[in-house]
Amino acid sequence: MHERFSDRARRALALANLEAVRLKHDHLGPEHIFLGILAKGGNVADTVLRNLAVNVDTLREEVARAMPPGADAPHLAKLPQSRGTKEVIDFAIQEARALGHRDVGTEHLLLGLIREGHALPARLLSARGVNVDKLRGEIVALLGAARADEHAAAAAHAGSEWLHQQELAKAFRSPGFWHLLVLAVEAANRLGEGEIRHEHLLLALLRDRGSPAERLLSEKGVTLDWVQSRLHGGAA
Repeated sequence: MHERFSDRARRALALANLEAVRLKHDHLGPEHIFLGILAKGGNVADTVLRNLAVNVDTLREEVARAMPPGADAPHLAKLPQSRGTKEVIDFAIQEARALGHRDVGTEHLLLGLIREGHALPARLLSARGVNVDKLRGEIVALLGAARADEHAAAAAHAGSEWLHQQELAKAFRSPGFWHLLVLAVEAANRLGEGEIRHEHLLLALLRDRGSPAERLLSEKGVTLDWVQSRLHGGAA
């Protein structure tokens, strides 16, 4: 497969996986993808929903409330995709092709969620009067139907890198990558913050004892205790 995902779509999928890990779920479902898409805001999917008069914040909270945490933390950092998630991604790729876009963006993932039809995000959007045709029409109005350069400018605001799906899969197979992100999520949770920031990544690097990054930072006097003392009165 040679479909390419936009930088924001890749970030949404990574955030979806982190959300599933945080909730101690053993799979990546359409609901996690939906939360990943809307976690940051400012992407095409978020803009399109707001243009359709959808209260995105309320919708995100409704989905999150319907997802109770699991009993045990998963053993894998990168979770297996549910059947519904595989359908969502397949539909997203189809939508990008049909619209003549060279990349799969957050808006195509959103179309895939609605076309999947069975998961909670699709049902909630349908209840708000958002269907595939209406959503597709708003995407076309916002982006245009065939100009890849126009789509790139609108979706990533210039300078975004593009990555083949095969390359994406290879990067996500790295255990160290997912271990670091899980440590960053834990740091954010301990600080009572809902999203990963730069300081959480720094804490994750320092908590990864014996890693090259941790050793280099320690040599310069940047230790876990020192960073924690500078953040929120030492909580981390």
